[in-house]
Amino acid sequence: MPRFSGTSASGSRAFLPAAGLVILIGIVAFSGCTQPMIPSPGPASATPPAAATTAPPAPPAATTVQSTSAGTGYLTYSNTQYGFTLTYPSGWSKQEGTGGAVVTFTSPSTGMGDVPAVMKVTVDDLSSSPMSLDQYRAAQVAKKNNIDSFNLIYDQAFKGVGFSGWKIAYTGNIGYLTEWVEVYVVKGTTGYTLQFSSKEDKYAGFVVPMDNMFKSFALTY
Repeated sequence: MPRFSGTSASGSRAFLPAAGLVILIGIVAFSGCTQPMIPSPGPASATPPAAATTAPPAPPAATTVQSTSAGTGYLTYSNTQYGFTLTYPSGWSKQEGTGGAVVTFTSPSTGMGDVPAVMKVTVDDLSSSPMSLDQYRAAQVAKKNNIDSFNLIYDQAFKGVGFSGWKIAYTGNIGYLTEWVEVYVVKGTTGYTLQFSSKEDKYAGFVVPMDNMFKSFALTY
């Protein structure tokens, strides 16, 4: 047998290990190239700022204060919005913002069908049509013409606590005979009307508390 056969076999044995090494390196290299790409971590997301919050507005200060007055059996009512104060009998009820009045004081009921006495304070803004005290009084009196059997009892100046006003008294029929007493005050561009009313046959029993309320009225601004 020729010698090259043996030599060829020997060469094949030497080639196989080398070829295997090359293939192994190729596999490793290929597998390295096919590794999945892992993205580099980006910058951390910034936490979004908290939404700005607005504190709820503080509740408005109370416009009225009620406390026991120095006079026995009377309470003091003060209204900071319209700038006035007065005392009223402690047994009377108080209601604000009804019937066009800033405040209404009502005497206790004495039984079924009874008509209580009432004191109202109304305030008029005169800024669009300024008036003197005389003009304000005349405008208020003119409103009485529609009262049935209207009768003016007196019409006179009134001296209050730190102010000069005007006072009238009159009677009329609103389904029953009624007597009214009103005091008018003007300060700046604000007009005040204090109106007391009761059944005519009960009027005498309310003269003292009525006078006390009128006399205690004072402006606080």
